[in-house]
Amino acid sequence: MRASEEELGGAPAAVYRPGRGRGPWPTVLVVPGVTRRGRRHPAFVGIGRGLAAAGVLTAVVEPPGLSVGELTLRTLEDTRAAAEALCAHRDVRYGRVAVAGVSGGGTLALLLAGAPSLAARVSAAAALAPLCDVRAALRLVTTDRYERDGELVPYETGWFFRLALARSAIAWLEDGPDRRALREHVLGLEDYGAEPLRAFRSWPSEELGTEAQGVVALLGNDDPARFDELYATLTEAQRAAAELLSPIRLATGIVAPVELVVARADKYIPLEDAAAFARACSCARVTVIDSLEHAVPSVSLAAARDLARLDGAAVRFLSAACSPSYSA
Repeated sequence: MRASEEELGGAPAAVYRPGRGRGPWPTVLVVPGVTRRGRRHPAFVGIGRGLAAAGVLTAVVEPPGLSVGELTLRTLEDTRAAAEALCAHRDVRYGRVAVAGVSGGGTLALLLAGAPSLAARVSAAAALAPLCDVRAALRLVTTDRYERDGELVPYETGWFFRLALARSAIAWLEDGPDRRALREHVLGLEDYGAEPLRAFRSWPSEELGTEAQGVVALLGNDDPARFDELYATLTEAQRAAAELLSPIRLATGIVAPVELVVARADKYIPLEDAAAFARACSCARVTVIDSLEHAVPSVSLAAARDLARLDGAAVRFLSAACSPSYSA
């Protein structure tokens, strides 16, 4: 195994090449979750080394903003540029890559699989605990409700997920004093601190421009009956960002096999989020894990059974990733 630090499409990446033989090799692009250690997190170093030892070229890419929970169009563009650069690399077999990610990285992996410019070059996709519908997530983190069969269902999500969505929504603002002030506030909050949206309920909105006022009003609202009205006041660009960053909007265009691995009782995202994606994506297969809290397994008697399910999803993903073709 040979490890190196490289740049893919402008984004830093840790690249792990098989130690034996010469390329081209089957290739996997891995996108980390929201972690300050990014591509250097021991889990992702282990994934890269393990796949390379199995004969798979692996690139762990770290797009801007993701490590602190900012999911933006630039995050997506840089991830897509990294995938396109990898597809063009001489060491990549057939000019095609499999994509995989965890949490926010899983969201980006699904977006890559559905991107019109990449869909035919993605051999397989795997996502552990992804977010599939950003608009629904904004409703969830502000009102503790999600929509199921036309009804609003209570669901209490975790503090960190609320903070990550706030950081993302503020990052969608146009650059200027309002964005800088709000971004400084949310980036300065403790990652796992309590009630990260509390300040927006009393923020001096009269000091902000109209665009920023809309975001603050949305983030500070906890009334389910007002969400749609407040979401509609966001600018067209902000609402477009939420749509373009939602894999569910691209689900019908995905032609590669997709493995979704999700918790039965996720501390952040309702199971319905993945179920809705799977209903829209004919290529998707959902593996529900009881011992997951989000992306990290807990120790329990169910863990042994879950390990077999996880192993099955991983084998299917790697089989598709290493195959010269697939059936859409």
